[in-house]
Amino acid sequence: MTPRTARILAVALVVAAIGVVAWMWTSREEPPLPNDLAQVAPGDRFDNAEAAVEYYRAVLRRDPDGVEPRVRLAHALMQLGEERGTQTETVPEARQLLEEAVEREPDHYYARTLQASLFNVLHRFEDARDLSRELLAEYPHHAFVHGTLIDALVELGEYDQAVEASDRLQALKPGLPAYSRASYLRELHGDTDGAIEAMRFAADAAPSGRPERAWALYQLANLYLGAAKPDTAAYIFQGILEERPGFAPALAGLGHVALVKGDATEAVRQLEEARALQPLEVIDELLVEAYTAVGDERKAEAAAGRVHEALLAAREMGEIVDMEEADFLIDQGRDLDRSLQMAREQQARRPGHLHANETYAWALLHTGDAQAAVPYIERAMRLDTGDAMVHYRAARIYEAAGQPDVAARHLRLALDGHLEVESPSTAAEARTLLASLDGTPIRAASATR
Repeated sequence: MTPRTARILAVALVVAAIGVVAWMWTSREEPPLPNDLAQVAPGDRFDNAEAAVEYYRAVLRRDPDGVEPRVRLAHALMQLGEERGTQTETVPEARQLLEEAVEREPDHYYARTLQASLFNVLHRFEDARDLSRELLAEYPHHAFVHGTLIDALVELGEYDQAVEASDRLQALKPGLPAYSRASYLRELHGDTDGAIEAMRFAADAAPSGRPERAWALYQLANLYLGAAKPDTAAYIFQGILEERPGFAPALAGLGHVALVKGDATEAVRQLEEARALQPLEVIDELLVEAYTAVGDERKAEAAAGRVHEALLAAREMGEIVDMEEADFLIDQGRDLDRSLQMAREQQARRPGHLHANETYAWALLHTGDAQAAVPYIERAMRLDTGDAMVHYRAARIYEAAGQPDVAARHLRLALDGHLEVESPSTAAEARTLLASLDGTPIRAASATR
Protein backbone atom coordinates (compact mmCIF):
# COMPACT_ATOMS: atom_id res chain seq x y z
CA MET A 1 0.00 0.00 0.00
CA THR A 2 1.02 3.57 -0.55
CA PRO A 3 -0.07 6.71 1.30
CA ARG A 4 -3.62 7.94 0.80
CA THR A 5 -3.68 10.65 -1.87
CA ALA A 6 -0.72 9.24 -3.76
CA ARG A 7 -2.21 5.74 -3.71
CA ILE A 8 -5.32 6.99 -5.52
CA LEU A 9 -3.14 8.76 -8.09
CA ALA A 10 -0.67 5.91 -8.34
CA VAL A 11 -3.26 3.46 -9.57
CA ALA A 12 -3.71 5.51 -12.72
CA LEU A 13 0.04 5.96 -13.06
CA VAL A 14 0.83 2.27 -12.76
CA VAL A 15 -1.98 1.24 -15.08
CA ALA A 16 -0.85 3.81 -17.63
CA ALA A 17 2.74 2.62 -17.43
CA ILE A 18 1.74 -1.02 -17.73
CA GLY A 19 -0.90 -0.35 -20.35
CA VAL A 20 1.67 1.11 -22.69
CA VAL A 21 2.78 -2.40 -23.59
CA ALA A 22 -0.53 -3.86 -24.69
CA TRP A 23 -0.59 -6.41 -27.46
CA MET A 24 -3.04 -6.53 -30.35
CA TRP A 25 -5.10 -9.42 -31.61
CA THR A 26 -6.94 -9.54 -34.91
CA SER A 27 -9.56 -12.16 -35.73
CA ARG A 28 -9.54 -13.68 -39.18
CA GLU A 29 -13.29 -13.13 -39.28
CA GLU A 30 -13.08 -9.32 -39.14
CA PRO A 31 -11.32 -6.80 -41.36
CA PRO A 32 -7.63 -6.24 -40.65
CA LEU A 33 -6.68 -3.35 -38.43
CA PRO A 34 -5.89 -0.08 -40.20
CA ASN A 35 -2.51 0.10 -41.88
CA ASP A 36 -1.07 2.59 -39.41
CA LEU A 37 -1.59 0.09 -36.60
CA ALA A 38 0.34 -2.51 -38.56
CA GLN A 39 3.31 -0.10 -38.44
CA VAL A 40 3.19 1.37 -34.93
CA ALA A 41 0.56 0.13 -32.51
CA PRO A 42 -0.72 2.39 -29.73
CA GLY A 43 0.51 -0.22 -27.26
CA ASP A 44 4.08 -0.19 -28.55
CA ARG A 45 6.93 1.63 -26.84
CA PHE A 46 9.52 3.72 -28.55
CA ASP A 47 13.02 2.53 -27.64
CA ASN A 48 13.98 6.18 -27.09
CA ALA A 49 10.97 8.41 -26.48
CA GLU A 50 13.03 11.60 -26.39
CA ALA A 51 14.56 10.84 -29.79
CA ALA A 52 11.11 9.95 -31.14
CA VAL A 53 9.77 13.32 -29.98
CA GLU A 54 12.58 15.14 -31.76
CA TYR A 55 12.11 13.08 -34.93
CA TYR A 56 8.36 13.60 -35.22
CA ARG A 57 8.71 17.29 -34.42
CA ALA A 58 11.03 17.53 -37.42
CA VAL A 59 8.59 15.55 -39.57
CA LEU A 60 5.75 17.84 -38.51
CA ARG A 61 7.77 20.93 -39.41
CA ARG A 62 8.16 19.51 -42.94
CA ASP A 63 4.51 18.47 -43.09
CA PRO A 64 2.60 20.92 -40.85
CA ASP A 65 -0.82 19.60 -41.89
CA GLY A 66 0.08 15.92 -41.52
CA VAL A 67 -2.06 13.62 -39.39
CA GLU A 68 0.41 10.76 -38.96
CA PRO A 69 3.25 12.83 -37.46
CA ARG A 70 0.77 14.45 -35.07
CA VAL A 71 -0.41 11.08 -33.79
CA ARG A 72 3.07 9.63 -33.43
CA LEU A 73 4.39 12.76 -31.75
CA ALA A 74 1.49 12.59 -29.28
CA HIS A 75 2.31 8.93 -28.62
CA ALA A 76 5.99 9.71 -27.99
CA LEU A 77 5.10 12.64 -25.71
CA MET A 78 2.77 10.46 -23.63
CA GLN A 79 5.51 7.86 -23.18
CA LEU A 80 8.16 10.47 -22.34
CA GLY A 81 5.95 12.10 -19.71
CA GLU A 82 5.19 8.74 -18.11
CA GLU A 83 8.87 7.75 -18.01
CA ARG A 84 10.07 11.03 -16.51
CA GLY A 85 7.12 11.93 -14.33
CA THR A 86 6.62 15.09 -16.38
CA GLN A 87 3.10 14.51 -17.66
CA THR A 88 2.06 18.04 -16.75
CA GLU A 89 4.52 19.19 -19.39
CA THR A 90 3.82 16.63 -22.12
CA VAL A 91 0.13 15.76 -21.80
CA PRO A 92 -1.32 19.16 -22.84
CA GLU A 93 0.62 19.08 -26.11
CA ALA A 94 -0.26 15.42 -26.74
CA ARG A 95 -3.91 16.21 -26.09
CA GLN A 96 -3.90 19.09 -28.58
CA LEU A 97 -2.12 17.02 -31.22
CA LEU A 98 -4.66 14.20 -30.96
CA GLU A 99 -7.57 16.63 -31.11
CA GLU A 100 -6.09 18.16 -34.26
CA ALA A 101 -5.51 14.71 -35.78
CA VAL A 102 -9.10 13.57 -35.16
CA GLU A 103 -10.46 16.88 -36.45
CA ARG A 104 -8.56 16.33 -39.70
CA GLU A 105 -9.37 12.62 -39.92
CA PRO A 106 -12.33 11.68 -37.66
CA ASP A 107 -12.02 7.92 -38.26
CA HIS A 108 -8.29 7.69 -37.55
CA TYR A 109 -8.22 4.58 -35.40
CA TYR A 110 -4.72 5.00 -33.97
CA ALA A 111 -5.46 8.57 -32.87
CA ARG A 112 -8.73 7.56 -31.24
CA THR A 113 -7.16 4.68 -29.31
CA LEU A 114 -4.56 7.05 -27.91
CA GLN A 115 -7.33 9.50 -27.05
CA ALA A 116 -9.11 6.79 -25.07
CA SER A 117 -5.92 6.16 -23.10
CA LEU A 118 -5.37 9.89 -22.58
CA PHE A 119 -8.93 10.37 -21.34
CA ASN A 120 -8.11 7.94 -18.52
CA VAL A 121 -4.94 9.88 -17.68
CA LEU A 122 -7.05 13.05 -17.46
CA HIS A 123 -9.66 11.25 -15.32
CA ARG A 124 -12.26 11.79 -18.02
CA PHE A 125 -13.42 8.25 -17.39
CA GLU A 126 -16.84 8.58 -18.98
CA ASP A 127 -15.22 9.72 -22.23
CA ALA A 128 -12.67 6.89 -22.04
CA ARG A 129 -15.41 4.31 -21.49
CA ASP A 130 -17.62 5.56 -24.30
CA LEU A 131 -14.81 5.93 -26.83
CA SER A 132 -13.41 2.50 -25.93
CA ARG A 133 -16.79 0.93 -26.58
CA GLU A 134 -17.03 2.70 -29.95
CA LEU A 135 -13.60 1.40 -30.92
CA LEU A 136 -14.39 -2.14 -29.80
CA ALA A 137 -17.57 -2.06 -31.88
CA GLU A 138 -15.27 -1.62 -34.88
CA TYR A 139 -12.53 -4.07 -33.83
CA PRO A 140 -13.81 -6.32 -31.01
CA HIS A 141 -10.49 -8.15 -30.65
CA HIS A 142 -8.24 -5.16 -30.10
CA ALA A 143 -6.58 -5.89 -26.74
CA PHE A 144 -5.27 -2.38 -26.10
CA VAL A 145 -8.77 -0.93 -26.15
CA HIS A 146 -10.06 -3.66 -23.85
CA GLY A 147 -7.46 -2.31 -21.43
CA THR A 148 -8.60 1.32 -21.69
CA LEU A 149 -12.19 0.15 -21.17
CA ILE A 150 -11.28 -1.81 -18.03
CA ASP A 151 -9.42 1.16 -16.58
CA ALA A 152 -12.36 3.48 -17.19
CA LEU A 153 -14.92 1.06 -15.72
CA VAL A 154 -12.83 0.57 -12.58
CA GLU A 155 -12.50 4.30 -12.02
CA LEU A 156 -16.22 4.80 -12.54
CA GLY A 157 -16.95 2.16 -9.90
CA GLU A 158 -18.57 -0.16 -12.44
CA TYR A 159 -16.71 -3.14 -11.03
CA ASP A 160 -18.88 -5.98 -12.32
CA GLN A 161 -18.52 -4.74 -15.88
CA ALA A 162 -14.79 -4.24 -15.32
CA VAL A 163 -14.44 -7.88 -14.22
CA GLU A 164 -16.31 -9.04 -17.33
CA ALA A 165 -14.07 -6.93 -19.56
CA SER A 166 -11.00 -8.23 -17.73
CA ASP A 167 -12.09 -11.83 -18.29
CA ARG A 168 -12.51 -11.09 -21.99
CA LEU A 169 -9.05 -9.56 -22.18
CA GLN A 170 -7.41 -12.53 -20.46
CA ALA A 171 -9.16 -14.94 -22.83
CA LEU A 172 -8.29 -12.78 -25.80
CA LYS A 173 -4.63 -12.05 -25.11
CA PRO A 174 -3.03 -13.20 -21.84
CA GLY A 175 -0.07 -11.02 -20.96
CA LEU A 176 1.15 -8.26 -18.73
CA PRO A 177 -1.70 -5.79 -19.39
CA ALA A 178 -4.33 -8.46 -18.77
CA TYR A 179 -2.69 -9.90 -15.65
CA SER A 180 -1.94 -6.52 -14.07
CA ARG A 181 -5.53 -5.38 -14.41
CA ALA A 182 -6.80 -8.69 -13.07
CA SER A 183 -4.48 -8.23 -10.09
CA TYR A 184 -5.95 -4.85 -9.22
CA LEU A 185 -9.51 -6.14 -9.55
CA ARG A 186 -8.68 -9.04 -7.22
CA GLU A 187 -7.16 -6.59 -4.74
CA LEU A 188 -10.35 -4.50 -4.86
CA HIS A 189 -12.30 -7.61 -3.94
CA GLY A 190 -10.06 -8.41 -0.97
CA ASP A 191 -8.23 -11.30 -2.65
CA THR A 192 -4.64 -10.39 -1.77
CA ASP A 193 -3.24 -13.83 -2.60
CA GLY A 194 -4.95 -13.76 -5.98
CA ALA A 195 -3.71 -10.24 -6.63
CA ILE A 196 -0.14 -11.31 -5.85
CA GLU A 197 -0.42 -14.35 -8.11
CA ALA A 198 -1.74 -12.28 -11.04
CA MET A 199 0.93 -9.61 -10.61
CA ARG A 200 3.62 -12.30 -10.59
CA PHE A 201 2.28 -13.46 -13.95
CA ALA A 202 2.33 -9.86 -15.15
CA ALA A 203 5.97 -9.35 -14.19
CA ASP A 204 7.02 -12.68 -15.71
CA ALA A 205 5.36 -11.70 -18.99
CA ALA A 206 7.84 -8.86 -19.63
CA PRO A 207 11.57 -9.11 -20.45
CA SER A 208 14.09 -8.34 -17.72
CA GLY A 209 15.10 -4.69 -17.55
CA ARG A 210 12.04 -3.34 -19.34
CA PRO A 211 10.18 -0.45 -17.66
CA GLU A 212 6.87 -2.30 -17.79
CA ARG A 213 8.40 -5.21 -15.84
CA ALA A 214 9.82 -2.76 -13.30
CA TRP A 215 6.36 -1.26 -12.77
CA ALA A 216 4.76 -4.69 -12.38
CA LEU A 217 7.41 -5.77 -9.86
CA TYR A 218 6.97 -2.48 -7.99
CA GLN A 219 3.26 -3.17 -7.67
CA LEU A 220 3.99 -6.74 -6.59
CA ALA A 221 6.34 -5.51 -3.87
CA ASN A 222 3.69 -3.11 -2.60
CA LEU A 223 1.19 -5.96 -2.40
CA TYR A 224 3.63 -7.87 -0.19
CA LEU A 225 4.29 -4.77 1.89
CA GLY A 226 0.56 -4.27 2.38
CA ALA A 227 0.40 -7.88 3.57
CA ALA A 228 3.01 -7.05 6.26
CA LYS A 229 5.86 -8.85 4.49
CA PRO A 230 8.42 -6.04 4.34
CA ASP A 231 11.43 -8.31 3.83
CA THR A 232 9.86 -9.87 0.75
CA ALA A 233 8.95 -6.40 -0.52
CA ALA A 234 12.51 -5.17 0.06
CA TYR A 235 13.92 -8.16 -1.82
CA ILE A 236 11.75 -7.32 -4.83
CA PHE A 237 12.59 -3.60 -4.68
CA GLN A 238 16.29 -4.48 -4.64
CA GLY A 239 15.79 -6.81 -7.59
CA ILE A 240 14.14 -4.02 -9.57
CA LEU A 241 17.14 -1.77 -8.95
CA GLU A 242 19.51 -4.50 -10.11
CA GLU A 243 17.57 -4.84 -13.35
CA ARG A 244 16.90 -1.14 -13.77
CA PRO A 245 19.27 1.06 -11.73
CA GLY A 246 17.91 4.48 -10.85
CA PHE A 247 14.26 3.40 -10.89
CA ALA A 248 13.05 5.94 -8.34
CA PRO A 249 9.82 4.21 -7.23
CA ALA A 250 11.80 1.11 -6.19
CA LEU A 251 14.23 3.20 -4.15
CA ALA A 252 11.25 4.94 -2.56
CA GLY A 253 9.85 1.49 -1.83
CA LEU A 254 12.96 0.67 0.18
CA GLY A 255 12.41 3.89 2.09
CA HIS A 256 8.85 2.81 2.76
CA VAL A 257 10.10 -0.53 4.09
CA ALA A 258 12.50 1.28 6.42
CA LEU A 259 9.67 3.48 7.66
CA VAL A 260 7.45 0.46 8.36
CA LYS A 261 10.31 -1.20 10.26
CA GLY A 262 10.72 1.87 12.44
CA ASP A 263 13.95 3.26 10.95
CA ALA A 264 12.67 6.72 10.06
CA THR A 265 16.17 8.18 9.61
CA GLU A 266 17.03 5.60 6.94
CA ALA A 267 13.60 6.12 5.39
CA VAL A 268 14.27 9.84 5.03
CA ARG A 269 17.66 9.17 3.43
CA GLN A 270 16.31 6.77 0.84
CA LEU A 271 13.20 8.78 0.09
CA GLU A 272 15.19 11.97 -0.41
CA GLU A 273 17.52 10.10 -2.76
CA ALA A 274 14.52 8.75 -4.69
CA ARG A 275 12.95 12.19 -4.94
CA ALA A 276 16.18 13.61 -6.34
CA LEU A 277 15.86 11.04 -9.15
CA GLN A 278 12.16 11.64 -9.82
CA PRO A 279 9.88 13.99 -7.81
CA LEU A 280 6.77 11.81 -7.64
CA GLU A 281 3.78 12.57 -5.40
CA VAL A 282 3.97 9.13 -3.79
CA ILE A 283 7.49 9.95 -2.60
CA ASP A 284 6.45 13.27 -1.09
CA GLU A 285 3.57 11.61 0.77
CA LEU A 286 5.96 9.05 2.20
CA LEU A 287 8.30 11.89 3.13
CA VAL A 288 5.50 13.56 5.10
CA GLU A 289 5.29 10.41 7.24
CA ALA A 290 9.07 10.01 7.49
CA TYR A 291 9.74 13.65 8.40
CA THR A 292 6.95 13.51 10.98
CA ALA A 293 8.49 10.37 12.47
CA VAL A 294 11.88 12.08 12.92
CA GLY A 295 10.23 15.22 14.31
CA ASP A 296 10.99 17.57 11.40
CA GLU A 297 7.64 19.32 11.07
CA ARG A 298 9.02 22.05 8.78
CA LYS A 299 10.10 19.54 6.15
CA ALA A 300 6.89 17.55 6.62
CA GLU A 301 4.86 20.67 5.87
CA ALA A 302 7.01 21.42 2.83
CA ALA A 303 6.50 17.88 1.48
CA ALA A 304 2.74 18.17 2.02
CA GLY A 305 2.83 21.48 0.18
CA ARG A 306 4.51 19.80 -2.78
CA VAL A 307 1.78 17.15 -2.87
CA HIS A 308 -0.83 19.88 -3.12
CA GLU A 309 1.17 21.72 -5.77
CA ALA A 310 1.30 18.53 -7.84
CA LEU A 311 -2.48 18.21 -7.61
CA LEU A 312 -2.92 21.80 -8.74
CA ALA A 313 -0.50 21.25 -11.62
CA ALA A 314 -2.46 18.17 -12.67
CA ARG A 315 -5.66 20.22 -12.65
CA GLU A 316 -3.94 22.89 -14.73
CA MET A 317 -3.13 20.33 -17.44
CA GLY A 318 -6.78 19.28 -17.57
CA GLU A 319 -6.90 16.35 -15.14
CA ILE A 320 -9.97 16.06 -12.91
CA VAL A 321 -8.49 15.76 -9.42
CA ASP A 322 -11.37 16.96 -7.25
CA MET A 323 -11.64 13.72 -5.28
CA GLU A 324 -7.89 13.54 -4.67
CA GLU A 325 -7.66 17.19 -3.63
CA ALA A 326 -10.67 16.89 -1.33
CA ASP A 327 -9.08 13.88 0.37
CA PHE A 328 -5.80 15.75 0.79
CA LEU A 329 -7.37 18.96 2.10
CA ILE A 330 -9.55 17.14 4.63
CA ASP A 331 -6.50 15.41 6.11
CA GLN A 332 -4.82 18.83 6.27
CA GLY A 333 -7.89 20.36 7.96
CA ARG A 334 -8.20 22.99 5.23
CA ASP A 335 -11.04 24.29 3.00
CA LEU A 336 -13.50 21.81 4.47
CA ASP A 337 -16.62 23.30 2.88
CA ARG A 338 -15.01 23.31 -0.57
CA SER A 339 -13.72 19.79 0.02
CA LEU A 340 -17.23 18.65 0.91
CA GLN A 341 -18.58 20.13 -2.30
CA MET A 342 -15.89 18.47 -4.44
CA ALA A 343 -16.36 15.14 -2.69
CA ARG A 344 -20.15 15.31 -3.08
CA GLU A 345 -19.86 16.02 -6.80
CA GLN A 346 -17.42 13.17 -7.36
CA GLN A 347 -19.58 10.71 -5.43
CA ALA A 348 -22.57 11.73 -7.56
CA ARG A 349 -20.47 11.32 -10.68
CA ARG A 350 -19.16 7.88 -9.61
CA PRO A 351 -21.73 6.52 -7.16
CA GLY A 352 -20.26 3.02 -7.18
CA HIS A 353 -16.61 4.02 -6.75
CA LEU A 354 -15.16 2.90 -3.41
CA HIS A 355 -12.82 5.83 -2.85
CA ALA A 356 -15.39 8.39 -4.01
CA ASN A 357 -17.79 7.14 -1.33
CA GLU A 358 -15.02 6.99 1.26
CA THR A 359 -13.88 10.55 0.54
CA TYR A 360 -17.44 11.89 0.70
CA ALA A 361 -18.03 10.11 4.02
CA TRP A 362 -14.75 11.53 5.37
CA ALA A 363 -15.79 15.02 4.27
CA LEU A 364 -19.20 14.68 5.91
CA LEU A 365 -17.54 13.65 9.18
CA HIS A 366 -15.22 16.65 9.13
CA THR A 367 -18.06 19.07 8.43
CA GLY A 368 -20.07 17.77 11.37
CA ASP A 369 -22.51 15.24 9.87
CA ALA A 370 -21.32 11.82 11.01
CA GLN A 371 -24.80 10.28 10.75
CA ALA A 372 -25.03 11.19 7.08
CA ALA A 373 -21.54 9.74 6.53
CA VAL A 374 -22.47 6.21 7.69
CA PRO A 375 -24.20 4.92 4.52
CA TYR A 376 -21.38 6.23 2.33
CA ILE A 377 -18.57 4.66 4.36
CA GLU A 378 -20.55 1.41 4.33
CA ARG A 379 -20.81 1.64 0.55
CA ALA A 380 -17.05 2.19 0.44
CA MET A 381 -16.55 -1.10 2.32
CA ARG A 382 -19.05 -3.19 0.36
CA LEU A 383 -16.41 -5.22 -1.52
CA ASP A 384 -14.59 -6.13 1.70
CA THR A 385 -11.24 -5.02 0.30
CA GLY A 386 -9.50 -5.24 3.68
CA ASP A 387 -8.29 -1.65 3.22
CA ALA A 388 -6.96 -0.67 6.64
CA MET A 389 -7.39 3.08 6.16
CA VAL A 390 -11.04 2.67 5.20
CA HIS A 391 -11.63 0.73 8.42
CA TYR A 392 -9.88 3.46 10.40
CA ARG A 393 -12.03 6.14 8.81
CA ALA A 394 -15.13 4.03 9.40
CA ALA A 395 -14.18 3.77 13.07
CA ARG A 396 -13.91 7.54 13.35
CA ILE A 397 -17.30 7.96 11.70
CA TYR A 398 -19.03 5.35 13.87
CA GLU A 399 -17.50 6.83 17.02
CA ALA A 400 -18.81 10.29 16.11
CA ALA A 401 -22.20 8.75 15.24
CA GLY A 402 -22.50 7.30 18.73
CA GLN A 403 -21.66 3.66 17.92
CA PRO A 404 -18.49 2.99 19.98
CA ASP A 405 -18.72 -0.82 19.75
CA VAL A 406 -18.83 -0.70 15.96
CA ALA A 407 -16.01 1.85 15.99
CA ALA A 408 -13.84 -0.46 18.11
CA ARG A 409 -14.47 -3.38 15.75
CA HIS A 410 -13.29 -1.34 12.76
CA LEU A 411 -10.23 -0.12 14.65
CA ARG A 412 -9.25 -3.74 15.25
CA LEU A 413 -9.79 -4.49 11.56
CA ALA A 414 -7.63 -1.51 10.65
CA LEU A 415 -4.79 -2.59 12.93
CA ASP A 416 -5.11 -6.24 11.89
CA GLY A 417 -4.97 -4.99 8.30
CA HIS A 418 -1.55 -3.42 8.97
CA LEU A 419 -2.54 0.24 9.08
CA GLU A 420 1.05 1.05 10.04
CA VAL A 421 2.10 0.19 6.47
CA GLU A 422 -0.03 2.99 5.08
CA SER A 423 0.54 5.47 7.88
CA PRO A 424 2.50 4.79 11.09
CA SER A 425 1.15 7.99 12.65
CA THR A 426 -2.45 7.03 11.91
CA ALA A 427 -1.83 3.55 13.32
CA ALA A 428 -0.65 5.16 16.56
CA GLU A 429 -3.82 7.25 16.67
CA ALA A 430 -5.90 4.12 16.08
CA ARG A 431 -4.26 2.29 19.00
CA THR A 432 -4.87 5.25 21.29
CA LEU A 433 -8.51 5.55 20.25
CA LEU A 434 -9.12 1.82 20.64
CA ALA A 435 -7.67 1.88 24.14
CA SER A 436 -10.01 4.73 25.05
CA LEU A 437 -13.03 2.90 23.66
CA ASP A 438 -12.56 -0.44 25.39
CA GLY A 439 -9.94 0.27 28.04
CA THR A 440 -7.57 -2.36 26.61
CA PRO A 441 -3.95 -1.28 26.11
CA ILE A 442 -2.83 -1.93 22.55
CA ARG A 443 0.83 -2.56 21.87
CA ALA A 444 2.51 -1.10 18.84
CA ALA A 445 2.58 -3.49 15.90
CA SER A 446 5.93 -4.87 14.82
CA ALA A 447 6.92 -5.51 11.24
CA THR A 448 6.73 -9.14 10.24
CA ARG A 449 8.50 -11.05 7.56
